[in-house]
Amino acid sequence: MKKYQLIIFMILGTLLLTSARFTNGKEKKPNVIIIYTDQQRYNTIQALGNQFIKTPNLNKLMQDGIAFKNSFVTAPVCTSSRSSLHSGMYVSSHKTYSNHHGGGRPQTNLPLELKKNGYQTAVIGKNHSFLNKQDIDVFIHTPRFKSKPEDKRSAIKAMPWEVEEDPMFKLTDSAINLLKENDDPQFIWLSYLYPHSPFMLPEPYFSMYDTIDIPKPVVEANGLKEANKPFRQQIHQKNNDLLLPYDLKTTMRMKRNYYGMISMIDAEIGRLISFLKKENLYDNTIIIFTSDHGDYMGDHGLYTKSPAMYDCLVRVPLIITYPQKVGGNIISSELISNIDLMPTILDFVDIDIPSQVEGISFVDYLTDGSEKHLRKNVIAEYGLPGNSIHSFEELEAQVPSFPERPFQFSKGVPWEANPVALAGRFRMLRTENWKLVYDNDKNSELYDLENDPNELHNLYFDESYSRIKNRLIKALKKEMKKYNLDQSDALPISTENIERYNEYISKDLNVMKMY
Repeated sequence: MKKYQLIIFMILGTLLLTSARFTNGKEKKPNVIIIYTDQQRYNTIQALGNQFIKTPNLNKLMQDGIAFKNSFVTAPVCTSSRSSLHSGMYVSSHKTYSNHHGGGRPQTNLPLELKKNGYQTAVIGKNHSFLNKQDIDVFIHTPRFKSKPEDKRSAIKAMPWEVEEDPMFKLTDSAINLLKENDDPQFIWLSYLYPHSPFMLPEPYFSMYDTIDIPKPVVEANGLKEANKPFRQQIHQKNNDLLLPYDLKTTMRMKRNYYGMISMIDAEIGRLISFLKKENLYDNTIIIFTSDHGDYMGDHGLYTKSPAMYDCLVRVPLIITYPQKVGGNIISSELISNIDLMPTILDFVDIDIPSQVEGISFVDYLTDGSEKHLRKNVIAEYGLPGNSIHSFEELEAQVPSFPERPFQFSKGVPWEANPVALAGRFRMLRTENWKLVYDNDKNSELYDLENDPNELHNLYFDESYSRIKNRLIKALKKEMKKYNLDQSDALPISTENIERYNEYISKDLNVMKMY
């Protein structure tokens, strides 16, 4: 009798799985969930080689899908990168040059295309992009935090709330409730704030890494200037040191908080996956886990993000699962750009890819095991069209209030997107083994990633590397011409930005209201 009961249960289970995939006799379109963290570096997943961090649920997600080791974003800051994700366009095309300089709405975008094809669309958590009510049916914003760290950047003690009270926990609950309420195919952008600064979190995650000897930051032996690093990085470091200087002890506390925040989000991902499996939704859901950019975490003597193209800023984790069509437990070394995600998702659900899209669909690579290389290189961009500043002498002439009045985002907090850091456009061309960051001969960089993976030694001015440098410059200019990426460089936005800043400072006005 027990044998027949088991057979009946197996048949019922199969019928339940089948019914979850079909509606009114038609195969149900898959749900699409982008799980998005803010400011998460590429090297923060245990199963991808970080032996110091605990990410059991991301490890399991990798077992069901494919993880990309070389996934890059188009810009080292939130809004520019997020706009590229949803539009499938480079920064020069959608013109959202920075967090303060929005380029308006592209002709269409990922959730809008899904919405036009029967999807309910939702943003749960941080938006920080051009998406609005035209594109999104449901907005659920990040709940307010009860308190923040004393120095507004990194907590020195656990925050006074339980995990279940944390805004990230509540965002996961919102996603689960939304999936319960609606049987239509859904697009959910689950956009967590963690591990973005301020680096704060409750127990048990605050203390999780207190006894673990996590790696210290990597820095240039004799400082940024001696290493021929661009002036924009030097001013970023100088500005930070004037306002909120960090010693090694404080930096390591920050880094432990950062790891704890990632482990907390990992647990939230585990809750969401458990729900999807329990409700028989998992196999028919496209899940993409990634981030908008990384964080210095003290590398190069710098903090937060902007204005550089180091891998710690523009290289992000990327895991894709879709059990019905994508194989599992695969780690890929292919180069991927976040502008490729929009066309890939649309391709998966049989929606035509809009003509504005500059990324490429890699559905064939995901589904048929194609060994064809996807990309020879990836590109990232940052800064405002116009002239760069190259030295402290130029800075003194153009911004005479510095350093008596450092660039502040709020009182005592360094402003990484200040007008000097943003002055001038610079672009990265990244191949498997080389990186070119090109502005002009005074502000450019070249790295041999095979022999210098931490990007400490700028080879741009070394004549023995002129051949590879010129080859990469030629390749970058070819890509720029292909996508018309240099069309706005003649605009004087960077100069106007600095002039406006000087005007606000002279009148003692809030510079955050410049924009």
